[in-house]
Amino acid sequence: MSNSSKVYSVTIWETIGITLGALGLTLAGVSHLAMKYLNNNLDPNRSETIARSLVDYKIPGGSKGVYGINVGSGQIAIVSGLQNLPNTDNADVKIIVSKIPPTQAKELDPNNFSDSQFESQIQKTIDYQFCGRSSSLLIEQGQQTLSDGVHRSQAARYTMRAEVGNYQREVIILTLGKDASQKAESILKNLKCIVRES
Repeated sequence: MSNSSKVYSVTIWETIGITLGALGLTLAGVSHLAMKYLNNNLDPNRSETIARSLVDYKIPGGSKGVYGINVGSGQIAIVSGLQNLPNTDNADVKIIVSKIPPTQAKELDPNNFSDSQFESQIQKTIDYQFCGRSSSLLIEQGQQTLSDGVHRSQAARYTMRAEVGNYQREVIILTLGKDASQKAESILKNLKCIVRES
């Protein structure tokens, strides 16, 4: 008895089918991970937890998390007030907080997460104590283009930064409305940096 084996050759259509199936599974897996990552970053509770681990703040009328991300050892979070400007979808207060290693500062610049539609008209810098360090506070007053891309509002933006341990800490306060400066001052007055580094 001879033992004969038949060689099976794969056709081009079977190869294409297998390749497309593998590609489809890979894309489905990547899409699932991307959606999970995005949903995680947009989770309001997680965003506010990250923000509150970096600073203690009080926004008049309450706050909600908007965006929070942990990248390597860096953290960035955005929170907003619960009150919108009348007849708009724009929150009247937004705070961006970050703790970033200096080596990641360019890639994770908190200003990239702020609304670039702010147009500064008046600026001044004052000496300020931030996170227990001598620092400076940049105070800007100007105009903010609203989310509809057409209307504008009076706005104030306060930015402070300090090197603490192995991190660069930064807070940006953006307020809208006729009383933008008063709102920013009120938030600044109640803002306290949380430092756990030795």
